[in-house]
Amino acid sequence: MDGVRSNAIDPSPIRYATGAGTTIWPAHLTGFGAERRRPNGCGRSSTESIVKRLERIEQGIARAKAIKQSAQAPPIAPPAAPPCPVASPVASPDASSIYQRKITLGRCTICRHSQSSSSSRQLGATPLGQVWFSGQKFAAVCSRNGIPHFTALGEQWIYSRTGLWPRFYNEDIASPSDQPPSYASPFRLPNGQMKQTQLETLPDRSITLALLDEFTKSEFRLIFPVVDRELFEETIRLAYDSSDDNLTIHAIGSKACVLAFLSVAGHHFRDLEIAKSFDADACARRAQLMISDFVEDASLTTLQVMVMLLLNETLCGHLQAASMYHAIACRTVCVLGGHTLACESPTDRKLTVQELVERQIRMLFWVCYLFDKDMALRNGQPPIISDEFCDLTLPQEYLENRFSSKALSAMSASQRPFLPSDLRLSLLKSKTVSALYSAGSLRKSDAELLRTIRELDEELENWRASIPPEYAPVLSVSKHVKLSDTLNKSTSMLHIELHLDYHYLLNIIHCASGRCVVDWSESGKEMIFGLQSSLDLSVEASRSTLIYLRETAHRLAGEAFWVFIFYPISALLSIFFNILRNPQHEYACQDVELLASATKVIRSMPIHRVTTHELEYLRKMDYFIEELTRLSRAAIDKARLEHGAVGQ
Repeated sequence: MDGVRSNAIDPSPIRYATGAGTTIWPAHLTGFGAERRRPNGCGRSSTESIVKRLERIEQGIARAKAIKQSAQAPPIAPPAAPPCPVASPVASPDASSIYQRKITLGRCTICRHSQSSSSSRQLGATPLGQVWFSGQKFAAVCSRNGIPHFTALGEQWIYSRTGLWPRFYNEDIASPSDQPPSYASPFRLPNGQMKQTQLETLPDRSITLALLDEFTKSEFRLIFPVVDRELFEETIRLAYDSSDDNLTIHAIGSKACVLAFLSVAGHHFRDLEIAKSFDADACARRAQLMISDFVEDASLTTLQVMVMLLLNETLCGHLQAASMYHAIACRTVCVLGGHTLACESPTDRKLTVQELVERQIRMLFWVCYLFDKDMALRNGQPPIISDEFCDLTLPQEYLENRFSSKALSAMSASQRPFLPSDLRLSLLKSKTVSALYSAGSLRKSDAELLRTIRELDEELENWRASIPPEYAPVLSVSKHVKLSDTLNKSTSMLHIELHLDYHYLLNIIHCASGRCVVDWSESGKEMIFGLQSSLDLSVEASRSTLIYLRETAHRLAGEAFWVFIFYPISALLSIFFNILRNPQHEYACQDVELLASATKVIRSMPIHRVTTHELEYLRKMDYFIEELTRLSRAAIDKARLEHGAVGQ
């Protein structure tokens, strides 16, 4: 085995991928039996060989780094001695170096490569996360904040339609004068390198139990059932009663689970005095730092930690960190069998502990599934959960529970969670990602693509027709939208969520028609009509999104900001491209005013806490919307001038 391990460390190539997906191994690695049969006593020489190889690798890295730096910087006096490959800056980092590392690694791949020669590769993998128009890729969505980055081709097209070069300065790069963000990141350790005993210190048990009581009787539990009370009480007991001298992996996981719960509950119930007695951000930070001690233990406790950290990072707007926890959560829930646990729980008796565990695992599977499909559409990240390997039977009595007025108003501990969004709509989102935004969808002809769009549109309409009339989204939103003041928060959020999600998915489905390259003179009336109607539906859905959100934004829950912000961003792009495509359209001027009003709409969306992170994001959105509005008005003015010149 020493020989095999030594070859693995060797920096020289040891395998080659062929076009057929096979792997050709060099001849000296094919005789694994000979590699294993070594005489006794070779361990020392093998170890020395590994050490020498590592030294050579480090020296090579140091030389390459020195060459690169000398090529980039102006020539100066050479150093007295060659640079030594000692990692002292990493061993004792200061605050500035840690922050620079966070900024470098925290940006999305599009931000990071936006100025590099590899940007075309970054934008060319699949249609997911891309903005297409007239068969060309014009932009890609930043996975970190959802703000699009326009390609050179997109900017050239904008110039051809407006006579102005766009000024989109949306690279997510901090200037040296910027202050570190106020939120905690995995790269910033509180008070230096924390000792294990400090990490495992928990707030008083009474605080955890009090917040568990608040969570159990709140609407938040019905939307995000991150813990089951009966099971979590045992987790709390293990976390607080375990001896700190010799902690087991289960005890460490339980402590992290309590800390993760306190981070979520502390933010949600921030107005309660009990939530002000501890630092919710510090709890999340400590739970993050403990992950390596128990992450390989695939258990319900581990799953709950990942889901709660995923939720915490999402609600705080740390979207890339959320996607990482989401990936671990999805893998964990599948290891636990949550993707196939679809049996109904008995209602005529109290559930056993095992039945409670299985029910909670299945519930968290659906939470992961919902996040998975939304992340794919919003952030351009491929879905992790594959429908083909899952039993997607809806939870017991889900439909009755989802829209029952009694269920929405009941706050009893027995009330079954109804989860965010509608599971049937998430199933349709998954189908949309696969049929329209996978790599395989690029092989569809224009006719096949339009047929797929039409079929998905019909399924979406069937879903809308299945919603009770008092909740069903309308096809097109007028300027006069008003929710009843008598609706409680849960019911009003359901109204808003269904309307925005419906119009968002309608836009997502039909804006895929932008990949079609239709010859308007030869394609035939049917093809032209199908493409035109699809583009019109995309724009109308986008108008409905902004109009509806303008009238209802103030009714949103504060922690929902980072979940709902993707709705107006998607709508802005569709309306913007439609104005530039047809600046003489009868609604073009109204659409420009609708774009201009988006700044006020977004700033009217409540934010449960405003940090430098949120302020910087709002500043970027203000500038982005202002630039879209400027270019749209220029396109209309240019079209008027050209039309007037032709008329003369």
